[in-house]
Amino acid sequence: MSVSLLILLLMPLIRYASPVRNVSLRCLEDTNQFLSDLNAVEPKAYAVMMYDSLGKLGSNILGGNTDRLGSYTECLSAKVPSGKFQGQYCKLQVQQEGFDYSIGICVPDSCHDEDITTLAILDVFQFKTISFVSPFPSLFTLNSTVSVVSVARCAKGLFSIDAFAAICLFVSIVFIVLPITGTVYAAAVRWEVKFDESPADNLPSANYGSTSSNEKDKSESKGDIRRNHYKMNSVLPVVSDDVCYTKKTFLGALDSTLKCFSLQKNLPTIWTVKSSKGVCSALNGIRVLSLAWIISGHTSQMAAWQNLDNVLEWKARVLKNPIYVYSRSGPFYLGVDTFFLISGWLSSRSLLNMVHHSEKGITLEVTLKYLCYRLARLQPLHMYSICLLVGLYSVIPWGSVWEISKFHLDNCRRVWWSNLFLLNNFISVTESCNGWTWYLANDFQFYLTTPLVIFLYARSKCGLIILGTTLFLASFTVTALLSSFFSLPVASPSDMREMSTVMYFTEYYTKPYCRYGPFLVGVLLELFMYHQQAQILRNKVQASLGWLCAMLAMLAVVSLAYTIEDSMNSYSPAAVIYQALHRTLWAAAIGWIIFACQEGYGGLANWVLSWDIWTLLAKISYACYLVHPMLIILYNGLQETLMHYSDINMLYLFFGHCLMTFITGLALTVLVEKPFEGLKQSLTCQFHGKALL
Repeated sequence: MSVSLLILLLMPLIRYASPVRNVSLRCLEDTNQFLSDLNAVEPKAYAVMMYDSLGKLGSNILGGNTDRLGSYTECLSAKVPSGKFQGQYCKLQVQQEGFDYSIGICVPDSCHDEDITTLAILDVFQFKTISFVSPFPSLFTLNSTVSVVSVARCAKGLFSIDAFAAICLFVSIVFIVLPITGTVYAAAVRWEVKFDESPADNLPSANYGSTSSNEKDKSESKGDIRRNHYKMNSVLPVVSDDVCYTKKTFLGALDSTLKCFSLQKNLPTIWTVKSSKGVCSALNGIRVLSLAWIISGHTSQMAAWQNLDNVLEWKARVLKNPIYVYSRSGPFYLGVDTFFLISGWLSSRSLLNMVHHSEKGITLEVTLKYLCYRLARLQPLHMYSICLLVGLYSVIPWGSVWEISKFHLDNCRRVWWSNLFLLNNFISVTESCNGWTWYLANDFQFYLTTPLVIFLYARSKCGLIILGTTLFLASFTVTALLSSFFSLPVASPSDMREMSTVMYFTEYYTKPYCRYGPFLVGVLLELFMYHQQAQILRNKVQASLGWLCAMLAMLAVVSLAYTIEDSMNSYSPAAVIYQALHRTLWAAAIGWIIFACQEGYGGLANWVLSWDIWTLLAKISYACYLVHPMLIILYNGLQETLMHYSDINMLYLFFGHCLMTFITGLALTVLVEKPFEGLKQSLTCQFHGKALL
């Protein structure tokens, strides 16, 4: 069959489908050859492979198995014997009587997205009389014949690498090369000193002596100077934070920088499992378990985006069942509110310590120093994680489920600057770069309020009570009004109310004025605990009563989310009150656990939460939070077939994601976070050194 014959067959359709004129001639030629070889009396092997890789109707349609991905690898391996073209994997987006699904087809690689869309609309792709785009039977739809192809998207394998991606890739590699260089340099310096201290230097001198006694003394003094110099600058297993050695030369600065990146310096700081002095030891356990809870939620949620072949079954089983509270991190990510509580507690403690060491109390200088320290803590690893995502996702050969990863990559290309200024919780929220980092923007914006709270605390306890009450009421009122106006879902913001779900994330979930309550609970808790010298809890009766109230509060927060009516048609006042209060109430209950453990009434909970392993994992928890969604998206995007949801499958995925997250988090902490902390300390020392001159 020639091209002219194909065009002749299409002629009756041209007056109804004029876009066929825009299909490239090369695409028409190759498509004609493919269909001819497929429909021949003896079909050719490559054409059979291309047809075999086509996505076909499967079972469990009622459970949500509507997407037909086909076989990505088989499609790409099909090549015409002449070498003129090979298989290209494309997805057709099809709409049929309420169904919106995709079909993977294999077409010649000379065709573009627009070509495939046009040819699919004209139903050119057929084997005998069977269309590649066969609709669902009438059992599942009102009409089994009407299906509309809206668009075709073809997989490119590797995403395009532009200047931004190249820069990110370069930065990602630099922070692998620098630690290697620093490690080799530190080892070389240590080896040189050991060589200088070798036994040969201590051999007795012969009396025929080639050197005089004075020359020998000079040599020894030079050796002592060299050894003393090394002792001041060597990379020891643990480097004291109180020692500042200021180097003014370029080589001195280079030496200091390389040692900041050395593994000899950074690894031991991770392995040290002792908690910081004065910090509740149970805090590390709470932080790590909250992180694991969030990873569990993201494992389930991100798989449901595009990777499940029974997504309707997942929604029916998980979203409205309190048994699966672990799979959603509570009535939607209560673990994040625990993070806000801990952040408020630590922010208050950090600023109180600065004020304590300041002669003038809380001043503008102290406040700026406090905020700069927080930025220096958050931003280096935060921005590096963006570079890592862009660089890594640009060089990964993606398969048949590439859309989510490309969505995140394109978002970072477009609005990475909102992350730099920590405004990504207000700017382009639905299409933000590293969408999970809205938490960091909220956290820093909360930090801006801590100096005001501490200032009033130092001036007037009554003023502090008034401010705290006002802030709580303001957050409660705004959240309640938003919940009532948009009818925000309570337990499962991924239900069928599409607009309410969007509003949940853009107007409530990511906004600081709705999430401030847990942070303020942490600030006030630390203010209460900071100057308390005597034991507050006097007996076990008080402690037991507090534990009972905390457990009942946590139970109420979880259970009420699944019993309160929050449908669009009957959105109850109880849903409004719950939405406005439940996160703060949860934080207050967790705050009690911290307080009770600090007071010595933690019991079994304190014993478990104070295990040494939590201290190690808590040190890498920030890197783990930043990187775990990237790893989940990476894993999901490399799948060629859909996954089937079951409890055991999700459990195995969760453990696998946790393991890879902790390994990658450890690497990022050692390679990026700890070196920047060392550089910050070095710069601080130099600044103070100049101030003293």
